[in-house]
Amino acid sequence: MLTEAKKTLSSVILTTEELAKELSIPCLVVSNPELSLAEVLNVLYPSYVPSGKISSTASIHPTAKLGFGVTVGEFVVVGENSVVGANTYLEDGVKISRNVIIGEDSHIGLNSSIQHGVVIGKRFICSGNCSIGGDGFKFVTANGKHHKIPQVGGVKIGDDVEIGSLCTIDRGGLEDTIVGDGCKFDNMVHVAHNCVLGKNIIIAGQSGVAGSTIVEDDVIIGGACAVADHLHVPAGTILAGGTSLRNSPKKKEIFVGWDYGLTFPEFQKVRVNIHNLVNFQRWVKRIKVLEKHAGIKVEEKE
Repeated sequence: MLTEAKKTLSSVILTTEELAKELSIPCLVVSNPELSLAEVLNVLYPSYVPSGKISSTASIHPTAKLGFGVTVGEFVVVGENSVVGANTYLEDGVKISRNVIIGEDSHIGLNSSIQHGVVIGKRFICSGNCSIGGDGFKFVTANGKHHKIPQVGGVKIGDDVEIGSLCTIDRGGLEDTIVGDGCKFDNMVHVAHNCVLGKNIIIAGQSGVAGSTIVEDDVIIGGACAVADHLHVPAGTILAGGTSLRNSPKKKEIFVGWDYGLTFPEFQKVRVNIHNLVNFQRWVKRIKVLEKHAGIKVEEKE
């Protein structure tokens, strides 16, 4: 990175004090360059400011309450006894069922669906085509048929949560599915019924957390990960992309693996052995040749 910075044609660089000493071009010295860049971009490229108007094609139930400055797009539906906080933006095609609460300064993306009884905190951002509060996947099999078990719990989402497009968060069976403050989900993330997610959890795209799993604060789940049901994931745990976690970790670790989820040191050992397996058959043949020359007879068991 330092080599690239020395070759740059930029007029100024956002960097740390340590790296600034190595550069000859003008530098803006900050403690966290990425955070400072985010702040600068927010100033230079401000977000769209909603109009505060309600489309004539929207359907707002008479008992629904909209806060000051709420913007409602085309063909939006807001159901009975639902509450939408001040300065919230409902994009075109959003469907909000009955008894929903959405906190102020939130943004619900195109064609997203929020089912009955869902409670969402302040400054929630939801990209397009998400489903929040749909039925959890629960059936009982009897007499050769699968019988659906009603999902009568809800979904509770904290403040400052952001989810990408095509995410799904299912309602609980008897209790609520919970997503804590500050969680950030990439596109196509699934959180199953009865899950309890702590604060500031990051989940990358195409990952899923199965039912009744508890994920503590500050966990990072990489892309295309699968977390099995009824697990307890300790705070600060990291799952590398593609990891399949089948057991509850005893303490926070970095897990890597496609089967049960291995700690990073364990995965390194497995990777070495995988390379050794390529030569395994050749080694077996050499051992048999040596045994023959040495006159050693080994009884092979079937």
